[in-house]
Amino acid sequence: MSEITDFYRRPGTTSDLGHHQDLVLGLPAGAEALGAIVRGLLIHNVVARMHGLPLPAERMSHMQTVGAEAILDNVISLDPNPLGIERPAERRMVGFCYHFALLHCALLRATGTPARARCGFAGYFEARRWIDHWVTEYWDGDGWRLTDPQTGRGDLSGDDFQDGLTAWSRCRGGASRPASYGNGELWGWDELRGSLINDVAALNKVEVSGWYWCDRIGVAPLDQPHDELDASLDLLCRRAAAGSVEAIQECFHLYPELQPPADAVAR
Repeated sequence: MSEITDFYRRPGTTSDLGHHQDLVLGLPAGAEALGAIVRGLLIHNVVARMHGLPLPAERMSHMQTVGAEAILDNVISLDPNPLGIERPAERRMVGFCYHFALLHCALLRATGTPARARCGFAGYFEARRWIDHWVTEYWDGDGWRLTDPQTGRGDLSGDDFQDGLTAWSRCRGGASRPASYGNGELWGWDELRGSLINDVAALNKVEVSGWYWCDRIGVAPLDQPHDELDASLDLLCRRAAAGSVEAIQECFHLYPELQPPADAVAR
């Protein structure tokens, strides 16, 4: 596993802490401890509303942030204390699951633990439904373990979370119902396609949120099968699932139309 763990120990474009690299000095290296630190820096937008926090446009714009360095720019602008100091709710960056997973992944890599953000679906938010969600996968020395830095759930199983590759394969193979995958008003194949390409990108260490940029999967109707497109996504999924660094990187070389463009990465 040395090749794959070495690959995921190093940051990529969106997980590089940039000028904030020194802020990790003195932080714990464990996944659980770093997850708690992330929860002390960020607050989910739904939780913020539940707390009745004022959310002016500037604070809400943080939800469009892409990249760990930019996340920490926002965090420090709200409270310049060291990262290990938990912020009060009103001084945390407003974000969503993507920001929790990416920052957690970035901190793990920066402190020496191989890690990758995974885009997929969680089964613990609504009964009998899979809600689109981002979590973190890290190497513990014996294998990959899934943890949710947003909720604090650790050691996730396949009953708790399906990454984008797994969800796609299950639905294409008939083991799961596509209509049970989604969020809010969006359910079915569009959600599955979007999570798949985001998961493949994250495996390539290009972690972005949303798939608004990808015209290739903008087929109508969005929630229905599309023979030509879905067959090509089957090939993408199988190649990414091979698990080697070479296979993961080939996904980007062979499917450039499914790569996040520069303006989706640097925001």
